[in-house]
Amino acid sequence: MNSEKKVFITIFLTALLVRIIFVLILPLPAPDACQYDRCALSIISGTGFPPDLINRAPLYPLFLSFVYLIFGHNFLAVRIIQSILGAIICLFVYLIGKRIFKNEKAAILGAAAAIICPSLIASNSYILTETLGTFLLTISVILLMKAWKDKKIKNWIAGGIFLGLSTLCRPVTLFFPFFLLLALLLFFKKRLQNLIFVLIFSLGMAVIILPWTARNYLVFRQFIPITTSGSLNFWAGSYLPWNGDWNYKDPSDAENLVKGLSPRDAEKKYFREAIKNIKRNPGGYLLLCVKKLRRFWLQIPGGKRILEGKNLQKALIFTFYYTLLLFFLFGIFFSFIEKERRIFIPLVAILYLTFVHMFLMTVARYRIPIMPLVLAIAGKGLQEIVQKIK
Repeated sequence: MNSEKKVFITIFLTALLVRIIFVLILPLPAPDACQYDRCALSIISGTGFPPDLINRAPLYPLFLSFVYLIFGHNFLAVRIIQSILGAIICLFVYLIGKRIFKNEKAAILGAAAAIICPSLIASNSYILTETLGTFLLTISVILLMKAWKDKKIKNWIAGGIFLGLSTLCRPVTLFFPFFLLLALLLFFKKRLQNLIFVLIFSLGMAVIILPWTARNYLVFRQFIPITTSGSLNFWAGSYLPWNGDWNYKDPSDAENLVKGLSPRDAEKKYFREAIKNIKRNPGGYLLLCVKKLRRFWLQIPGGKRILEGKNLQKALIFTFYYTLLLFFLFGIFFSFIEKERRIFIPLVAILYLTFVHMFLMTVARYRIPIMPLVLAIAGKGLQEIVQKIK
């Protein structure tokens, strides 16, 4: 067995052990889990995806229904399978770090940080989209990095397919191809070639998403690409009384706004009201965007609810995360010093998710899908600092 295989096995088994222990000891509840669970049970019963839950993307309920068919209606089985995916994500961190920096130590340090990263561990315990969405998005980024390097059409298509799957899990990545194209056109030559490659990438993505869009049109007789949740998130992200967050304690303001409306009409109403919120107080909205940016990067998932009153645990997690964030910034710095172009695709993905969530409703767990990319880059920062200390 060669050394890289040993590293792979060690990373996977250690990460899996940590995650299995966590989900067995601390199965975390989530308010949205009941809707995903209801969708999955409806699919298994043969009645299909519930029309009243068009605000939920389809892939995670399909994932749950697949698990239920094999293991029964068992949340523990879901959490264990998510733990396996989480352990594979740690391998992806290693692969991304090695692909970017061509440095074994940096890749191992990034993977080690991923193994003990609290948000990546805890996400496996939630019956929510984060683990599956992160898994699929990270595969897409790896394929995009490979496609950008070797210029092979098959890798652009494969990257698009996995981004399409990721988008059917978490629709926030729907417009990523436009952002990627803009970045390529701004920073690199061969603009026509880049345009063609992104179009191919987008076609791979469209092949996955369009069947669900067609299904929505047949059911609702309206154009709904994936869900109706985008406008609600836009409205909540512009609603000053809620500070751009979701008011779990009293969501009546949102509910009363669209009472009696169909899902599509409710989506239109939320969008119009969001525009009104912005026009009514543009300065307040800009300040809110800054607050959401701070929330996206500087808060920790579960900091308000799961960790409420647990000051020691919260302090330890904040210390770990802020140290990690510092190494991430160092990793970017050293990459620019060394003119490391392979960091481009991961950085574009990180910037895209950051940019989008400035304008939508933002909570700290929405950062989880880009954490493998952050950790891979942080591994480089940690490796450089350790090397300089020695």
